Amino acid sequence: LLFCAIQFLQSIGSIQHKLTPKHNFPYQWETYTYTDIRHYFNCRERSKDNNKPLPSLDDWNLLRQTYTLIVDNTKKWNDPIPPTEGYSFEQQGKGVAAIPPPYYAKQSKGKGRGLFASRDIKKGELVHNGEISDIIFPGDDAIKWKEFIFSLPRNFACDCTDWHWMQMKHEHDDYHMVA
Repeated sequence: LLFCAIQFLQSIGSIQHKLTPKHNFPYQWETYTYTDIRHYFNCRERSKDNNKPLPSLDDWNLLRQTYTLIVDNTKKWNDPIPPTEGYSFEQQGKGVAAIPPPYYAKQSKGKGRGLFASRDIKKGELVHNGEISDIIFPGDDAIKWKEFIFSLPRNFACDCTDWHWMQMKHEHDDYHMVA
C-alpha cells in the first residue's frame, strides 16, 4: 500500500511540471465563458486540424492525473479497458472479462479523428453508456472544470473543450459539465 501511495505521489509530481500553474492563468479566468476559453487557447485552429493524432496512453494518463489533482482526489481510474481502446461498455461481474464499446477510434485520411464500428451494430442498439464512462464536474459554477482546462497544455485544453458538454443528470436538475 505504501509503495502504491509513493508511486501515485511521484506520478502527480511528474505531471505538475507539464501543467500551467494557477498564477499563470489569464486574469479573471473564473469569469471566462466556454467561448472565451476557446478563444483564449485558439481552439478553432486545433479543432479544424485533421492531422492531429489520437491521444496516446500517456496523454490519457496526463488528463486523468490532472483531473485527480485538480478536481477529485478520490477518483479511481481502474477500468481494465485502456482509454486508448474506449472503456468497459458493460459493467462486468467478478471473473468476467470487460467488454469494450462496439467502436474504436482511428485516423481517417483527410478527415481527421473518427469512430468506426468494430462489429455490426443493430438498429436501436445502445452504443454508449455514460453511467459507466462519463465523469461529471462538481459545482454549478464550473470553476473546477475551468481550473482543469486552464491547467492543461493548449492542445489538451482544446481537445477537452471539443469533448465536454453541459447536461442535466436528471430531469429538472441543474446542468453540469460532463466529460
